[in-house]
Amino acid sequence: MENYSDDTMELFPYDTINEYEFAEMVDGPDSKSTVDDIHDWLYRASLEVCEIPTNRKEWLISDASSSRLRSPRLFEFLLLLVAKPHYEAYASFTDRSKGIFQIHQPEKVAALWQAVKSRQSNQKMTYDKFARAIRWYYKSNIMQKTNTRYTFQFSLETLRKSPVDENNNGTDRFSI
Repeated sequence: MENYSDDTMELFPYDTINEYEFAEMVDGPDSKSTVDDIHDWLYRASLEVCEIPTNRKEWLISDASSSRLRSPRLFEFLLLLVAKPHYEAYASFTDRSKGIFQIHQPEKVAALWQAVKSRQSNQKMTYDKFARAIRWYYKSNIMQKTNTRYTFQFSLETLRKSPVDENNNGTDRFSI
């Protein structure tokens, strides 16, 4: 059996199975998966089950007009989400210069948005409701249409106002 890192073994602790048996479990009996494919699959599987604890304070925005901290607006939340490396499994830029980003785990992003906004509601925030709210930004030119599922684009004006630069450097709190 290959030498797996400790992290991989925690995700897949079975030491009695070899990589060929594992590939057969994942891809079927005629699998041609390599060890690297298996590692990639394990990594992706770990991202799907990984829950990131929500600290509301990391999402607060400094309001320029009142000088108070407040919950972010949806577009500010999205800017912060793609800027934070530890949320890369949830959403990330596909083309930073054009402001295009993709949401990888739509339902988890919607749930995170509900937690960040501290909505006290009996109804769960779904991705459909979340995406509908994003589409409201098209008219005000904060967001632009992409016509691709789970893919959105900030307008260039919104990106210019954003404190996050092309190297993903930014502050946790910013004013809009």
